[in-house]
Amino acid sequence: MDIQFRIHGVMFAQLLLTVFWKCWWTLPTLAAGTAVEVAGWGGRLWSVLSWEWIPNEGGLWNSARGAYIMQICCLVIAPTFYSAANYILFGRIIAAAGPSYVSLHSQSFSTIFVIADIACLVIQGAGGGIAGTADDRDVADTGAYIMTAGVILQLIVTIFFTGLFAEWIWRRRNHRPSKRQFNPFARFYRKKNAPAAALENIEMSPSATLVEDPAMINAMKPEGSSASYTSDSAPFVAGGERQLSDGKVKLMCGLISFGTLLIIIRSVYRSIELLDGWEGAIAINEPLFLGLDAFLMATFAITYAIIHPGLAFGRRLF
Repeated sequence: MDIQFRIHGVMFAQLLLTVFWKCWWTLPTLAAGTAVEVAGWGGRLWSVLSWEWIPNEGGLWNSARGAYIMQICCLVIAPTFYSAANYILFGRIIAAAGPSYVSLHSQSFSTIFVIADIACLVIQGAGGGIAGTADDRDVADTGAYIMTAGVILQLIVTIFFTGLFAEWIWRRRNHRPSKRQFNPFARFYRKKNAPAAALENIEMSPSATLVEDPAMINAMKPEGSSASYTSDSAPFVAGGERQLSDGKVKLMCGLISFGTLLIIIRSVYRSIELLDGWEGAIAINEPLFLGLDAFLMATFAITYAIIHPGLAFGRRLF
């Protein structure tokens, strides 16, 4: 119960920070993920409070079925919202601090990973629904395996994301822009921005980007000038994205690194737990669950409330 009250506080903090920083994309990601965690812990509390002794068939303890379904579905899918927050945040960092330093174009980065995240969410939710409403053990196990597939897919996507994240950091640190970028959504963004480009008489190429290439900007600056792509003298880049100082880039990258590590550890634990079955040694180990799921996700939510993405990309309400 104490855990639920604390995570309630974190949820309200996320909502307030979203409004304060006017960082609206954190509403369906960080705030929504924390709200789903709250619902999951509400389901666990409901499950405990609804225990009753049923004397029929020799007597047995039983709890509300709805509470069981709620806690399974919510606590399994909640981290997918946190992953989406990382994907969007890093996409914005790329656009603001070096779009040429990664193999995946900044236009497509967040889009691809959010779509993959939604797929993980749907698979995990479907598996949780099947497991929670199952009338026999075989069907429940089928639901567990479907959930496991969703969690493993999330883990694979996160590892792929981590690889691109590491590539961007390495290339930016060593000033080695990617020679070729994969941009499957180039046509979509080209059509989306064509009217605005036409008004400004700008010819947009198939590889057009919403932001300027930092390598080009720094190469074109006057000799001896100390101005750089991330200088505070020009707070916005083309496309309206806010520039970042090196300090904020490091802060946000550190935040993503820490958050991604928590999600990977949790995903590995959940995968092993679900593969072991509902009555396996891992599934019935409450301290292990509290340490490798509840604690990690609570730490994630609290950390992202203290170091909110709005510190880098928000615009204060007052």
